[in-house]
Amino acid sequence: MLPNSSNIGLKEWAVTTGALGRGEQIFMLRKGGIREDGRHFKIEHEQFLLYPGVFHEGELLLKQEKQNLLEETANADFSKEIPFSVYCELVETIEISEEHHVRALDAFHIWSKEFPVKRFNWKPRHPLKLMIVRAHKLDSSVTVNVDETYGGCKSWVDLTDEIDITNLTPALSDAEFEAQVSKIHEALKAEPVNA
Repeated sequence: MLPNSSNIGLKEWAVTTGALGRGEQIFMLRKGGIREDGRHFKIEHEQFLLYPGVFHEGELLLKQEKQNLLEETANADFSKEIPFSVYCELVETIEISEEHHVRALDAFHIWSKEFPVKRFNWKPRHPLKLMIVRAHKLDSSVTVNVDETYGGCKSWVDLTDEIDITNLTPALSDAEFEAQVSKIHEALKAEPVNA
């Protein structure tokens, strides 16, 4: 059961937020933020709104055929207002400790081959968290004013506003979502090339 409202935001690249909302991918990758405890990412909530941002955006971080997605947020200014349009339920977390597993996910995301590997290699002693989420699109985007407490390089934000999420549409049907989850599991089980 989904709640009627939420005030929990998880910061995510605006382009990735859009891809999740459209069902183009079903996961996020996390390791940590500079201002987080021990610089480690912790899963503090299993249901949350995606808080879009553009701080780390760049076309080199996207597959060439996906670079046009940057046009969606080319003129966005998230310094005063934040539009919320995607709500997620965390379905599964997989800790990834081997680079070949990161590479095995290439067919399932919009990012360049290098971007997830670079994220994996940051703080190499710590695994990368693959967060499989069931994304839902808000039928109408909700824009809220930015509070000073939202700033900084942190992942989780407690919003001052409760956002109504009673009208949601799943990004993928149950069958489509389960099929994607199965394909990701299969890809992660595959033996590495040149092993």
